[in-house]
Amino acid sequence: MSYKVELIPEAQDDFYKLDNSQRLHVKKSLIKLENQGMLAGEALHGNLAGYRKLKHKKLGLRIVFHETVNAIEIIEVIAIGKRSDNEIYTISEKRIRNR
Repeated sequence: MSYKVELIPEAQDDFYKLDNSQRLHVKKSLIKLENQGMLAGEALHGNLAGYRKLKHKKLGLRIVFHETVNAIEIIEVIAIGKRSDNEIYTISEKRIRNR
């Protein structure tokens, strides 16, 4: 099954703030999401239960995403960024609350 991957506007901003090599790795992850959907990555817990993350250990990047409730399968990317001091997860929680 193929999924449609959409980045919320803030995640698009995150993406364009990355350098070209980081963008290339993120693009590969987005393709993985298109192919695997919610089977990709690891489940998150606490305030982000129901969301998942894909990690780029070498780059220190995380992609936080979830599946939307629609007739078609859409994976929505909430945030892209580094884990430093759990910042990516704090940003994700804030974006989810403000939707």
